[in-house]
Parts: sequence; structure tokens; C-alpha cells
Amino acid sequence: MANNINFGKIYDSTWWGVGVTSNTINWGKSYLDLAGGGDERFIITVKTDNAGTSATNQFTIPTNGTGYNYDITTSDGQTILANTEDTTIEFPTAGTYDVFISGSFPQCYFNNVGDAQKLLDIKNFGIYALGSTSQERAFFGCSNMVISATDIGHFENVTSFFLAWRDCSSLTSFPLLDTSSGDNFAFAWRDCSSLTSFPLLDTSSGNNFGYAWRDCSSLTSFPLLDTSSGISFFQAWQDCSSLTSFPLLDTSSGISFFQAWLSCSSLTSFPANAFDTNIATNYTDSFNTTNLSTQSIDDILVSLVASGVLNGTFNQSGGQAPSATGQNAITTLLGRGWTIATTA
Repeated sequence: MANNINFGKIYDSTWWGVGVTSNTINWGKSYLDLAGGGDERFIITVKTDNAGTSATNQFTIPTNGTGYNYDITTSDGQTILANTEDTTIEFPTAGTYDVFISGSFPQCYFNNVGDAQKLLDIKNFGIYALGSTSQERAFFGCSNMVISATDIGHFENVTSFFLAWRDCSSLTSFPLLDTSSGDNFAFAWRDCSSLTSFPLLDTSSGNNFGYAWRDCSSLTSFPLLDTSSGISFFQAWQDCSSLTSFPLLDTSSGISFFQAWLSCSSLTSFPANAFDTNIATNYTDSFNTTNLSTQSIDDILVSLVASGVLNGTFNQSGGQAPSATGQNAITTLLGRGWTIATTA
């Protein structure tokens, strides 16, 4: 069994799961035959008496801008047609309900206000994000939300994921969405504190990763993402306190690593040659309050020497002190105008 997914990669049948034979997927089109049949509706579960700005028997669907023309049905039998902006659904009693959205619905816009805490689950993406180029602040503050959906939605043209899932603190996993057009991932998963793993998303177009995974304190590993276009890594992994190691990412276009791994207090291992081709000078507090081994701090310092960059700043505290190899690298960097601080 094989499945050809048309966004530059091929995944075998284990990606889809049991029961899929051969499916070719064009991310730019609707697809209705995932694992034996699909549903084009955007389906969510809401709990009306969670905290929110609508009444305890209501839920408000938040929109942003134009492009909406959607119909709603609900698990209690309501139908609300031809909606073009925010819609408040009133249910007979407070409780938990499924909401089914069809038509054109490019983006939710919770933005950490309104009924963000009433959203419990995205059960199916369906038509969600079709035609959208921005998912900025879409699910920001949806702290009770999980994603049980097994389909992929229509994120193929989205360029900005700024704050898209910030403070989604109940998420333990994240789906393999098509993020190949994304250039702005700043704050996208910040404070997703229950995420234990992260998928191999296509981030090859990304240039802003500032704060992207900050405070994802349950992440125990990080994938080998394509970050070769990344310019800002400002606080990108700060306070990822469960990470013990880190992959050899291509960060050669980065200009700022300010506090990038600050307070990654379990981080003992960092790859050699990580910064060999980098152009950045700002590594201020980048490895403070980590737990780096002598080998890893040596490797980082030697890599900074290999980069040939002048007049940089680098800080490391916690963990072990550099060996003679690292001290020799420090001497070289000081001679190039660097300011260096490491564990003594």
C-alpha cells in the first residue's frame, strides 16, 4: 500500500492508518475519501457553560474579515443558514453540543477573547481554511481544545500562522497540516504546555520563528524541521524544560538567537556543527539555565569559531564548563570581538 501526497513528500500507508489503499491527494482541492470516506463539514464540539462572553446556553462562532458564507447545523437539530459574520447559537439548555459548519468558512478568530474556552474539540476540519491566507490568532486562547480530527483541512495557501494556537494548553499532539506556504510562525504554539511531541511539518518557507514553541514545557523531543529560511529564532524554544536533546536544524539564515534555548533546563545534548554556516551575532542568553554537557558546550563554541562571525555575544549557564577545547575556542572568539560567558 502506498499513498502519494502532493506537497513534495511521499508517506507510506502507516501515515494514514489501517484501511487506506492508494490515494493521491492534491492539497489545493477538496478530498472526500480519507480512510473510507470523508466529511466536508467543519465539525467542532462546544461546552456552552464554560467561561465565555455569551450566555451559559450559547456559543458564538468568531469570524474575521470577509469571505464567509456558511450554514450551521447542530446536534440538537438546529439549522442556521447563510451566515456571513459572527454567529451566536442559542441552545435549549446549557451543555455540550456538536456544531457542523458547511459552505465557506476561512478562519475562526478567537484571539484569546469571546468563547475561546467553550471550544472543546475540532472533530473534523473539512472546509476549514479553504481560500485562507491567514490563520492569525485563530485558536489563540482555546485552552480546553483538543484536535481529534483525522483530516487535513485546507491550509495550503496560508502564509501567516502568527499566534494561531497560542495557549492551547490542552493539546497533547498536533496534526500534520500542510504549512508549506507559511512564512510567519511567530508565537504559533507558544504555551501549548501539554504538547509532548511535534509533527514534521513543512516549515521550509518560514522566516519568523520567534517565540514559536516557547513554554512548550512537555515537549520531550523536537523534529528535524526545515528552518533554512528562518531569520528570527528569538526565544523560539525558551522554557521547553523537558527537552533533553536537540536536532541539527539548518539555522544558517538566522540573525537572532536571543534567549532561544533559555531555561531549557533539561537540555544536556546539542549537536556539533550547529552554527558552522550561521551569520548571527546575537546569542545573548541563548543557553542560560540549560544543563549542557561539556561535549555539547565545546561543540557549540567550536561551531561559532567555524562560522567566522565577528563581534558576537554568547551566554551559557548551568550544566558543565567547557574543556580545554572549548576554552581555546573562547580565546579565538574573544580575539574576534565576541563577548562570552559560560559555566566556570
